[in-house]
Amino acid sequence: MSTTVYFDAPPPQDAWIDFTLAVTEMFWLLPASARPAGIDATGQLFAGGAFVGPSIRLSSWPADNLPVQKVVSGDDESDFFNRLVLILIHNLCPGCVRIERSLSNQSGWEQPLIWLRHHLQRPALSAPGDVDAAAMRDSSICLHLERYRDSLCNAEIPYHWRVIKWMDEVLSQRRKLTQRVA
Repeated sequence: MSTTVYFDAPPPQDAWIDFTLAVTEMFWLLPASARPAGIDATGQLFAGGAFVGPSIRLSSWPADNLPVQKVVSGDDESDFFNRLVLILIHNLCPGCVRIERSLSNQSGWEQPLIWLRHHLQRPALSAPGDVDAAAMRDSSICLHLERYRDSLCNAEIPYHWRVIKWMDEVLSQRRKLTQRVA
């Protein structure tokens, strides 16, 4: 039940700029409740030229990166944020990181990947690990992820978040069942 990030190389400047812009856009598109606690602006995530998120640090300077980082799951919202960031690192900084995640008892990549593809309008994004193909095509998951961000009534945001958490639990149980059958 852990995520390990191996930093193989620092990201090139163009990849770093793309990553920085994507995280900034993602941050402002997320409801405030899904952003890291105590972070009110993206400038706080990029201290001293490095990305410093809830459980991960990435720098464009080789000496500033730890070669291996364990990403510790916190509350559900920070875990969702971390999964979004890890997908962006995986896609926008290719060859720079390897991400290993034990998915048996934790949330998968499906919902953050759907969220990023839709809201950042980057349909080519991929997950750093396996995804449930049926979940990726499930329009009801996409509907709640869209409404979680686009809800005109802030009172509906907690409802959509509960559905997102529930779907993560359902997908986790499906993964366990699939592993037992295989």
